[in-house]
Amino acid sequence: MPSVSGKDLISDITEKAGRRLIVLSSLVILVKLYRVNLEDLSILGLSLPSELFDVVSFSLVLYMIYVLVINWVGDLAAYRLWYSESEIWSQFNTNMKLDGSFINGGTRLLLNLFALEKNGKWPESFSDLPEDLRNEYKDFKTNADLYIVRLDAAGNRFSALSKLASFYIWFQAFLLPLAFAVFAIYLLVNCGSFIPPNIVSGT
Repeated sequence: MPSVSGKDLISDITEKAGRRLIVLSSLVILVKLYRVNLEDLSILGLSLPSELFDVVSFSLVLYMIYVLVINWVGDLAAYRLWYSESEIWSQFNTNMKLDGSFINGGTRLLLNLFALEKNGKWPESFSDLPEDLRNEYKDFKTNADLYIVRLDAAGNRFSALSKLASFYIWFQAFLLPLAFAVFAIYLLVNCGSFIPPNIVSGT
C-alpha cells in the first residue's frame, strides 16, 4: 500500500472494499456485455432463475458502494488531519516535529538576551556574553540551520508525493471502483431483469 512520510494513505479495509467492488462490478459487466446465458444457473445443485443474478448483483454492488464510501470518507478525514500537522519526516524516516520544546528553546534564549539589554549589561561583542548563553545560542542556531536544510529538502519531496497521494486517494481508491460500479448498475438496470418472485398463497 502506498505511503507518504511513513503514513499509509488508505486503510486496509478501504483498499479491500475497493478491490472487491471492482471485481464484483467487472463480473457483472462481463456477464451483461457478453450476454452470458444464465438459464442453467445453479448453486449447491439448486436451479435458480436467471433474474436472481441481477437482483443479487444489484444489491451487492450497492452494499459495496456504501462500505467503500463510509471507510473512504474516514480515511480522507484522517489524511487531511495528518497533512495539517506541524511535522515532517526526513528521507531517513525520522520525525522532525516543530514542537513546543524546539520553540521554547528559542524563546528562552531571546528572553535571556532581552534581560541583558534591559539591565544595561549588553556586551560589546559576542565573546563577552556569558558562556552558558553563548553555548545556548550556538546550539539553537545549529538546530535551526539543520531544520531549515532538512525542511527544504524534505518539503520538495513531500510536495511531489502529496500529488501522488491525492491521485491515489481520489482516483485509485475511490473514483475508479465507483466508475466500475456505476457502469455495472447501468447495465443491470438497462439490460437486467428485476422480476419479483412469484409467491402463490395456498388456500
